[in-house]
Amino acid sequence: MVSLSITNNNLFMNQLLKNTLFDKFQVREVTLHTSYKIHLDGSRNQDFYNDEELENLSKYLSWSELRPSIFELIKGNKTPTYFKIVLSTSPEYTQKISNEVSTFFLNITFKEGQTTCVTGTAYSSFSLDKSPEKTWDDKITQFLILNKLV
Repeated sequence: MVSLSITNNNLFMNQLLKNTLFDKFQVREVTLHTSYKIHLDGSRNQDFYNDEELENLSKYLSWSELRPSIFELIKGNKTPTYFKIVLSTSPEYTQKISNEVSTFFLNITFKEGQTTCVTGTAYSSFSLDKSPEKTWDDKITQFLILNKLV
């Protein structure tokens, strides 16, 4: 697990909310505090889709599916007082990194004017080998550096 402070909030928010940089991630949850407080579960509402549609859809919504709605909730004259967005890797991408892991997480928190990204790893079973976690930490660190976000 690594915790990375975002150095340029405006650039980061632009990449997160207006561009496609994070679109391949799946959304586990979103908590948002503006003039109201809202909590969104990133699980796909299976009852909304027919069986044929469900065959091609993941269990969780992608950030690309939810991003426009989250942007609409956040935009305005005042900055949110708080938000937390929990993103995860797709099962396919997770398996490319490690078959010992259920998923990898990227927790994005905005609080008191500061944005922080914290990585996380959900192991499929107990393991003393932390190399998948280290690999994920390195990938996210490089991803954020490459995109000039830290």
